[in-house]
Amino acid sequence: MRHILLLITVLLSTVCGALALSAQTTVSLDGFQSDPEASVEMLADRLTVSQTDGAARFEGNVVIVQGDMRLSADLVDVTYLEAGGIGRLSASGSVLLVSPSDTAQADSAVYDFSARELRMRGNVLLNQGAISLSADLLTIDLETGGAVMEGRVRTVLPSGSK
Repeated sequence: MRHILLLITVLLSTVCGALALSAQTTVSLDGFQSDPEASVEMLADRLTVSQTDGAARFEGNVVIVQGDMRLSADLVDVTYLEAGGIGRLSASGSVLLVSPSDTAQADSAVYDFSARELRMRGNVLLNQGAISLSADLLTIDLETGGAVMEGRVRTVLPSGSK
């Protein structure tokens, strides 16, 4: 009888934990903190600049580096601030974000330089060492390294982890 009660308790705690994860999960991504003063290097096969608003489109094998962070994608649209500097990057197609300790991939991403926030959307997969998390949306605060994953969050922990 004790074994059955223990088994039921373990199953209920697992199910309740899974239900909580399906809604929203907060994770720490210290590796994705960035230096806002660091220069931004952008590489691509093609660059198109709009004469009307100065927006830029980088296409093909796009790689953007700022400090220890590297973002790669098939296409990146850059919106500039009126005062100068980058306001926002919108990336799509095989988006990959890499830091020294974490990697994240998604269908698309928007990096808001003013808010210091990165939102990755669609088939998001986050790897932190041996731990993998997937979700529909990942929002990273690049100031603090804090992050929230939303929409059918799934966590895979290696055996023996706590």
